[in-house]
Amino acid sequence: MPLQRFRPISGRCKLCQGEVELSIKHSESLPKECPKCGQEIEHCPNLSAPVAKVLKTPSPSDAKAAGFQVYKRLGKGEYEKQ
Repeated sequence: MPLQRFRPISGRCKLCQGEVELSIKHSESLPKECPKCGQEIEHCPNLSAPVAKVLKTPSPSDAKAAGFQVYKRLGKGEYEKQ
């Protein structure tokens, strides 16, 4: 069950500090009032982090230029420095 964020319509509240997270099943309807303070609440949109896009595949020469150690795989569990 995902956590859903809600906030009172009238503003901040001392009991819920202006935001409540509730665990709600997809089949359940959204609550109309805060379980802590009883005020009417509204659903807050969930904010997620932006997805990082890799514009080009990093090469061993780029890694060396950035100061990283580069290893070449020789076999199962065997590597050597390049």
